[in-house]
Amino acid sequence: MKKTFYLIILLSFILSSAVLAGDPDDLKMKYYDLQVISKDRLIKDYPDVKKEYEIKSGKPIDLYLDIQLGAGSTSANISNALTNAEYETNARLGLTLGGLLHVKLFDIISFTSGLSFQGKSFKFSPPEMDTAALSNFGPGEKTLSNTFMNIPLYFNIGGMISEKVGLTFCGGPYLGIRMNDDNYNGMGFKNFDLGLNGTLTANYLIMYPFNVIAGVKFDFGGLNNLGSTEFIDNITTNNFTFFTGGRIWF
Repeated sequence: MKKTFYLIILLSFILSSAVLAGDPDDLKMKYYDLQVISKDRLIKDYPDVKKEYEIKSGKPIDLYLDIQLGAGSTSANISNALTNAEYETNARLGLTLGGLLHVKLFDIISFTSGLSFQGKSFKFSPPEMDTAALSNFGPGEKTLSNTFMNIPLYFNIGGMISEKVGLTFCGGPYLGIRMNDDNYNGMGFKNFDLGLNGTLTANYLIMYPFNVIAGVKFDFGGLNNLGSTEFIDNITTNNFTFFTGGRIWF
């Protein structure tokens, strides 16, 4: 009985050695086949694994910060109800610099706030028929220089449209606080600006979490009427800006 048992063990050892001592080229082919099968399986399973990861790693709060630097032009609409005449105005260029924090809560609500400094200067000339305004402001074209610190409260939509490129739109009201005292007697230009904004931003992911951004934005200012005196009845502004900068995801 013991001899039979030892014989079985010996035969098993011999057969195992024979299998392991197979042709090296055959072993290489088997290893290569395993590599191909593993790669194909990885490619096939990647979308499902990625989706599962995104679901499991989803954060209740997503944050990213945009730093914007740009330039834009501001034009104004100035009227006087007494003469029913529009002032002649011309746009001027101004710089913008801002830091905007975008917050997404539970993939339901997305909003934006922060600070931006916006140059909103323009030129104006009273209408010729308004002799009182001409006498007050004097002849010739005048320049009103304005720099506002804007505090926005925007809602935003959008996101990544590919692995590298994203597109977002945000818009809503803002409160502007005037940072300088440049004014003309009888202009009555206010130090607070309540307005509306719309901003379209494209981002390109360089290396997580850093992106470059570029976009355009439009401000309509003067919902609170920026000027109201005996010479001026109403002032509103339009500002159109191009900007670039960077985005950091947190």
